[in-house]
Amino acid sequence: MATPYALTKEATYAIADNLAQASSLVLDLRIRLRTSLSNDEQALLEKHEDHLDMLVSLFRAYGIYLITEDAQQASSELVQAIDKGKARLKRTTDVKAGIDTAARLVDLGAAILSRDPVAVLEAAASLRSKPKKDAAAG
Repeated sequence: MATPYALTKEATYAIADNLAQASSLVLDLRIRLRTSLSNDEQALLEKHEDHLDMLVSLFRAYGIYLITEDAQQASSELVQAIDKGKARLKRTTDVKAGIDTAARLVDLGAAILSRDPVAVLEAAASLRSKPKKDAAAG
């Protein structure tokens, strides 16, 4: 059986703080694009923001645990991936791209909760990859 790998309290708080900043950027996006958001888009962004806030609370309360030999690599990629998502949220003017990025951040948080480093690595890679619209354009 694989050995659980617990991130230090400092690392856990750094990831939680980074996700809290991402949640704040989702709120900023909702405010910045409010005139072009449909009710459904507004609700979806708010839902993603709420999920990020919930994940932050869980990580701060219980820490972050990953399982298997890939845990060390997964933990080192978390902050980089979250930073990429935050940068995307800051610069986007496209509603769908903003919703997609917020959803990818929630997916990363859920992968962390699953304690599956492979899922964490996949979710982190998803955040680091270009959004579909950017990939098609360049």
